[in-house]
Amino acid sequence: MPDPTVLFCVGATKAGTSWLYRYLHDHPDCALPAVKEAHYWDTFDPEVRERQVSAFRIRLRELRILREDATAAGRGWQVQNVKRRMRDMKRLIAAVDGHRTGDAAYHDWLTARGEDVRLFADITPNYATVPDEMLTRMLALSPRVKVLFLIRDPLDRLWSHIRMQARRQRQSHEVYEKKANNILYRMLNRGQETHILERGDYPKIIRRLRRVVPDDRLRIQFTEDMMRQDGLSPLCEFLDIEPVTSAVQDPVHEGPAVVMLDKLRPRALGLLNEQYDWVARNVGPLPERWQKNRNEGLRP
Repeated sequence: MPDPTVLFCVGATKAGTSWLYRYLHDHPDCALPAVKEAHYWDTFDPEVRERQVSAFRIRLRELRILREDATAAGRGWQVQNVKRRMRDMKRLIAAVDGHRTGDAAYHDWLTARGEDVRLFADITPNYATVPDEMLTRMLALSPRVKVLFLIRDPLDRLWSHIRMQARRQRQSHEVYEKKANNILYRMLNRGQETHILERGDYPKIIRRLRRVVPDDRLRIQFTEDMMRQDGLSPLCEFLDIEPVTSAVQDPVHEGPAVVMLDKLRPRALGLLNEQYDWVARNVGPLPERWQKNRNEGLRP
């Protein structure tokens, strides 16, 4: 068997990375840690690292409580699952917070379950923001590193990201639907919440990935195609794993449905028009959902 592939899925945010994690986690050819987003390559700055380690330690405390509750309820299967998640989290904290010479501790964490495995993966959307020299360092981790960037219909991705932001920021007295539309309004009229747009700036991110990552180690994947079996098979071929039918049928962490206000939708599509055009010219034929929204944005 050839050396395993090491996959870095670098986003985009709200473009199906959790769906992909579930698929690969359950795939017989793959061994993924119990932590989806490792945040190793985007935490070299000491202050950023400290914040991330603090967040991991909070999650570890939550897992301890979950283990205690499962033990008290006699749910042995859940106890074992939580124990594994805690082991992975402790080893990740040690890797992120420790010495990074040669990235050896991280490599050992990522590849810990390595027997008869064809693929390891770290699926952290924020890696799309790391500088060129960090991407180069990621590629040096193994001769079989591959990089995947998922791209979802721009309007759907934007609205999903906004809804996630609204859920996280909402105060007890605020209405979720109104909060989400207010975020979009501020983005369109006041130039605020720019980080949401930046995380879905496909032309900028893809240009940079293509500049640094060799063609045979990079794949730009339409999310809508990935979630169909005929679109999933080419992705599995790129990853050197066998295609299997996905047990994950629906988008993960999609959140409650919220209707975008009719008065905001045309302006949002206008804002994203360049995204549709650039991807059509530089990546490939647009999936049906992309074409539908793109054509709506072109109507007078």
